[in-house]
Amino acid sequence: MDNEEAFEARGTDRLILFSDAVVAIAITLLALELPVPAGRDASEFWKSVRENDGHYLAFLISFMVIAASWGGHHRIFRAVERVDTPLRLINMFWLLTIVVNPLATKMLTTEGGDSLGAHALRYGFYALLQVLAGLALLAISYHLTTGQLRAEGFRPPAAARREDELYGIILGFGLSIPVFFATPYGWVLWIAGPLLANRVYRPLRARRQGVQDA
Repeated sequence: MDNEEAFEARGTDRLILFSDAVVAIAITLLALELPVPAGRDASEFWKSVRENDGHYLAFLISFMVIAASWGGHHRIFRAVERVDTPLRLINMFWLLTIVVNPLATKMLTTEGGDSLGAHALRYGFYALLQVLAGLALLAISYHLTTGQLRAEGFRPPAAARREDELYGIILGFGLSIPVFFATPYGWVLWIAGPLLANRVYRPLRARRQGVQDA
């Protein structure tokens, strides 16, 4: 029995370490794609920075998106005692959404002149990627609970609040996809979605929970 528990713990550690390594590589690849500012003097240097500001902004957005997704993954995997085949498959799908992020980020910075439809496809693909990543994390959390893969009696602290953040990300990026076909400013929903979940849905859920507890 002790050997079986040790084997299961080792399998869990390997899955988490592998996932962390893939995320680290994806973030590193984001930085490698950044253009290097050039110029013979300070004026030309800052001009070069301004000309590539879209690349730097896209990098920061993707860095925060990947970091948030990894943070969710880290919290969800707290106290996981063992893994099974479905969990590994869902986790690999989540990793797929992570490793494609550098490509999707590069698509955001493709030099333009393209039509609204082409713009929508590029930005919509990026948004879809984040929706799928959020759904994968929710699926992982659900499977850990139903499959009883966490330590007995364990409930992640502030679990509902963390799920609200995932719902906000899924909502913001998901709604932006059709909006991009009408306006290039659909990315505003990437910010508005999480804020909406934080300011509106979370208080409503807390109030409803209070009523149920009463």
